[in-house]
Amino acid sequence: MSLLNEQPGVVTLHFNLPAEFQVPLTGENETVVSVKVVNAKSPVTVKDWRHPAFFGNTWKFHFPHNYDGVGVKYQVHIQLFHNQQPLLVELDYFVVVNQAPYSQTVNLSPLGMLYVEVKLPETSPTEEAITISLHEATAPEVELVRIKHDERTATSFYLKYDPDSVIPGKRYALTGVENRYHQQVQVSPGAVELSPVSRNFSARLFQSVALWLEKPLRLFTDSDEKIR
Repeated sequence: MSLLNEQPGVVTLHFNLPAEFQVPLTGENETVVSVKVVNAKSPVTVKDWRHPAFFGNTWKFHFPHNYDGVGVKYQVHIQLFHNQQPLLVELDYFVVVNQAPYSQTVNLSPLGMLYVEVKLPETSPTEEAITISLHEATAPEVELVRIKHDERTATSFYLKYDPDSVIPGKRYALTGVENRYHQQVQVSPGAVELSPVSRNFSARLFQSVALWLEKPLRLFTDSDEKIR
């Protein structure tokens, strides 16, 4: 990959949130975006950006494309924090850029509303074309929600679930079945954390482990009542 000597191109991402998502206006807000090149031998950080505010349900984000004459795969991670609590599902988004300027729409998933994309077979019935199941990644029989969609709305939509019913840090998955012939269809995203661990919990856990490591190890014979 050769670096450009002149002004680099720009990649523009259009971040979208569902219209019904209410952006918090009070409290402590923060937007965090990380962009990395992931088709190199090791990931290369392109931009690590933080801003102490939100930007509404639709906004633009820019980062430089510093490579010429080659396709680059970028990994984009975005999180919104309100009072140290994450508001988005823990997801990575991938953007492939062959030439800049380049733009792409990224539909974000707030907690309780997972943005789903389905690749339908060429022939599908027009009514209740597919069934989508959201379940535990290692236990498909443990479902959070199951819905049916017709041909017009099945390609992309927000799948609603109860965020209080999921375990923070646990991974969940989607399964799609075409209803006429009962064949599986491709559904994205793949395995995903629907309720990421909050910053406060992570900080408390790290602090507890650090304090535990600082304490000297004690043997049974160090106790007040030694074993005879």
